Amino acid sequence: MLEFLKNKKVVTVFDIGANKIAAITYKNENGLPIIIDIDYQKSIGIKKNQIINPNELSGVIEKVFRKVCKHKDKKNIFFSNISDTGIIVKKNETEISSGKLGISKKEVRKVFRKCIFESNRKNKKLIHSFPLKFTLDQEISTSDPLGKKCEKFAITCLNFHTNANEYDKLKHCFTKKNIKINNFFDSGVSSALGCLTENEKNIGSVCIDIGCSTTKTTAFLNGKIIYHRILPIAGNDVTTDLSHGLEISEESAEVVKIMHGTITPTFNERVEIDINTNKRKVINKNLLYGIIKPRYEEILEIIRDNLFDDIYARVGIKSIVLTGGASKIFGIENLCENIFNRKVRIGQIVDNKSFFFNKPEFSTLLGLIKLSNNPESFSYLSENNNKKLSTIYDKLDNWIEESYA
Repeated sequence: MLEFLKNKKVVTVFDIGANKIAAITYKNENGLPIIIDIDYQKSIGIKKNQIINPNELSGVIEKVFRKVCKHKDKKNIFFSNISDTGIIVKKNETEISSGKLGISKKEVRKVFRKCIFESNRKNKKLIHSFPLKFTLDQEISTSDPLGKKCEKFAITCLNFHTNANEYDKLKHCFTKKNIKINNFFDSGVSSALGCLTENEKNIGSVCIDIGCSTTKTTAFLNGKIIYHRILPIAGNDVTTDLSHGLEISEESAEVVKIMHGTITPTFNERVEIDINTNKRKVINKNLLYGIIKPRYEEILEIIRDNLFDDIYARVGIKSIVLTGGASKIFGIENLCENIFNRKVRIGQIVDNKSFFFNKPEFSTLLGLIKLSNNPESFSYLSENNNKKLSTIYDKLDNWIEESYA
């Protein structure tokens, strides 16, 4: 494990969402994360994952921070997610001349560094660079190039670029409260790592995180990310549809969705709902079904069409894992199976004694724990206030040592 984690006592991860701000503080004991404290508060200052009032958002972050970090220590380290509907995810291939000697760790470092340099985009911040494969002499693909001989040595990486302005605004919300985030991780990647098993990542699976304002889709095959996209459509759109269709407030519509929402026909069952604080009315539950199901169909069909445009994903994906707060709607597994023609399950903790039992809305936090607890398993880029790449290279050296020792 990286030195900067070995010597730290406490790790805190933040989940910054449009509906809630959550955080967990944990310690590493024998390589396992032991949770110390958890807290979450309703989000303000952020809408559709865009920061509209940094002061309000900072205030909520501070409130959560004080709850989970009661005894701040200089050795505390901090991580956070970041959600950007405008994220750019692109494969980047970089090649170097290696001569006819066998590939060593030096060449791996060199080609990876060149890949990072060449992936720069204007007004974008590179937050992830996942190695996909190495290529020898433009012909032979391999995941372990060490010792092999070639003249041209290339690496293909999947690079994640988020909006630099949104990145800076989110970072500032933390720094103004004296919280220095060591790394920002993409929300969709975090959710997928929190939900997918190692077997699912190898055989080909996609994690669909249907949250409050966005839906994140991340696909794995052969243990590597092959597809990622964020859509600005999610659970709040269902709430808005119910509010308009039933002519009730959005607050009442959210309660109706949680208590009675379904995308399975209900055979004329009747339920009583609040119109406002003083009035209630009885409606047929099939009315809810008629409003809710089309929106979920739209979300899942858009995801399917976009995902299956990638022939590699269409052929390789064997199963779907649904997570996020909006995945708790009754009947979603059957609907998803019909749309994707794949096996479907809800990504959640099955231990009913766990705080996270039946809480798929916390999948991003669980993934952030994995990312922060095992950074050598993932190639990621660290925040560097000096605008130099020395820290990034240190991280790459550790990744190379762990991967190709």
